[in-house]
Amino acid sequence: MNDCRTVSIVNWKGGVGKTTITHHLGTGLQVLDEGQRLEHLGQEEAPRVLFVDNDAQCNLTISCLGSERFEKMLGKGLKTMRELYGIFLEEDEPVVNVDDFILEGAVRKSASQSFERVDLLPAHPDLVYTDMDFAVYNRPNFKETMTGTPMYKFKVLERILKRVRDRYDFIFVDCPPSMHYLTQNAVYASDYYIIPILADWLSAYGVHSIVAKVDELNRWFELAGNGQYRSTELVGIVPNNVKEYNQEPIQSQAGIIEKLKERYGDGVFYNYLTNGDGVPRASSMACPVYTLSGSGGSATKQSVLMLRILCEFLDRTAER
Repeated sequence: MNDCRTVSIVNWKGGVGKTTITHHLGTGLQVLDEGQRLEHLGQEEAPRVLFVDNDAQCNLTISCLGSERFEKMLGKGLKTMRELYGIFLEEDEPVVNVDDFILEGAVRKSASQSFERVDLLPAHPDLVYTDMDFAVYNRPNFKETMTGTPMYKFKVLERILKRVRDRYDFIFVDCPPSMHYLTQNAVYASDYYIIPILADWLSAYGVHSIVAKVDELNRWFELAGNGQYRSTELVGIVPNNVKEYNQEPIQSQAGIIEKLKERYGDGVFYNYLTNGDGVPRASSMACPVYTLSGSGGSATKQSVLMLRILCEFLDRTAER
């Protein structure tokens, strides 16, 4: 297995499927059969996966644990990304064990089972204030700057993940619907990023701005990194919630996808996720749609399509 691949799922629009794609890429790695793993990973064993919920909406955490369990854990003092960001923002090498914040083997596979090789760094609703904390916080006598902004503010998540990265084959970071400090930290810490979109004009229109912003961040980080920073690459744009007619996207959405391909070429995934009741049904159970495959409705088709997206992702990131 190659070194850990760290991937951020990014879009500054909400409701485009960031959490859905994140959740199903990570859990899908456990669902692939041995032949698929050999073909796309070069190994039969399921890889170790860490989910990082970087969003105050906590959608990934709820998708993994269920809302009731998450609320109970919060009430009992669950350690979350909110506390980790605060600790690592103040100090470069704090005396803290990141493992204490990771929920091991807690991601639900079904009502009675969990994925043994998928772990979670949970979010907290108060992460909504963390961007403000980043903006106003300044370390005394800190000289390193990037166009006037202390570089340490962009390295916080990287320093957190550095403590545990050698334990995982994949780390997936579900980002908030913004390009503020939390998402910028995710870009700095990642090897790759994915942009999920809805196949509508407003969603497609924003893709250029996201790509331009990440390109700008890459230039800034490279300039300030003294050769230590490696640019975060776009894996691709993944259309989500696509409506079909005769097994093809409906005309209006097909036109939007084609326009994206004209602009970004192979930057648009060949595979896409259709709309249907499978993902929402599974989400209400805090399980991936793979759990419902064969149960009727659209779950089986969406399971197949998500695994195709996963295999395409693996092929696109196989060499770096």
